[in-house]
Amino acid sequence: MHVCRLSTDLDESLEDAASAKQQLDAERWRAELRPRAVRDFAARATTLPWSRALLKAAIEELYPDALFIEVVGNLDRVPRRRWPQVLAIAIALRHSWRRDGLARLASSLRIPLTPSSHVESSRHSRPSRRRFSGSPRPRQGAARLRP
Repeated sequence: MHVCRLSTDLDESLEDAASAKQQLDAERWRAELRPRAVRDFAARATTLPWSRALLKAAIEELYPDALFIEVVGNLDRVPRRRWPQVLAIAIALRHSWRRDGLARLASSLRIPLTPSSHVESSRHSRPSRRRFSGSPRPRQGAARLRP
């Protein structure tokens, strides 16, 4: 019985030590090694040309949903001249979760949207009653009261 308990205690101690070492390694990476590694990466990437691998890495970081494939198609078949468009689509998908996000992004990229392709602000999104009332008469209470 004591042997089984010793083994369990030893296993827990080893796991705790391994976890502590991983924590220390991660902290050292973030504080000391990562800044140097990123600076080295940046220096070596100065002449990096556009490549399908770079495009895919950028797209992957934006976590596009199924609509991306529906709009763009197979990323391996997109010609290089369309890569800026593909990247813009992925960013648009990311920003389109909020009602005004797509319109704001389109404006910042100077991409004109037709009125039907984006949602107007909430204060204008509700149609007036008069438009759907079917009656040419003014709404009840709309007439001015005379003194």
